[in-house]
Amino acid sequence: MKVYFSCSTAELAKYGADYHAIRDYLVNNGHILTRDWLDETERYMHTGNKELNIKSIYKACVEAIREAELVIIEDTVSNFSTGHQITLALQLRKPTLVLWQGKKHRHFNQMFIHGIESDLLQVAEYGKENLEDILQTFINTYEDKPEKNRFHLVLSGRERRYLDWAQFVKNNSRTKVIRSALKQAIDNDTDYQAYLRHKEPAGESHE
Repeated sequence: MKVYFSCSTAELAKYGADYHAIRDYLVNNGHILTRDWLDETERYMHTGNKELNIKSIYKACVEAIREAELVIIEDTVSNFSTGHQITLALQLRKPTLVLWQGKKHRHFNQMFIHGIESDLLQVAEYGKENLEDILQTFINTYEDKPEKNRFHLVLSGRERRYLDWAQFVKNNSRTKVIRSALKQAIDNDTDYQAYLRHKEPAGESHE
């Protein structure tokens, strides 16, 4: 599924490992992050780069929420940014999971968010021992179980003639030809492979 994951950068050094655990769980289980920003932000904070365009970042966040099927916000360090993203996600009718680490969830049991009445909002207390269970339960609630997904593919005459030829001459079905080409594209896309491995995309340097 397409997932928007966000958190506060206010105490990134303190909670960074927890944020990465959420990010890595989503990617390792085949979900696509509509904005994979965590490494980039950590590099920015480490180097002290002053060329931060907050307008473009805000625009990218809004677009990423629009594109997402699910929204997950780690809100242990609450601020205006995460609160606004939660509100926007619910306004756009996106199923939203808000995560708090245990101590905060027990101490602040009458926060503003508790006044929100929405069947799309879930607030959960988590720790290392139950984080993956919470994430998987939330995803399973909205994930379409069947593995096969149908979509309409518009082909040019040239493309259709080739598929007809491949089926007749090579006994390869249209589905097999398209899947083979897609697999080759996936295997050869170094940026996507880096994304899956949680490494810096090829060709980029932030030294």
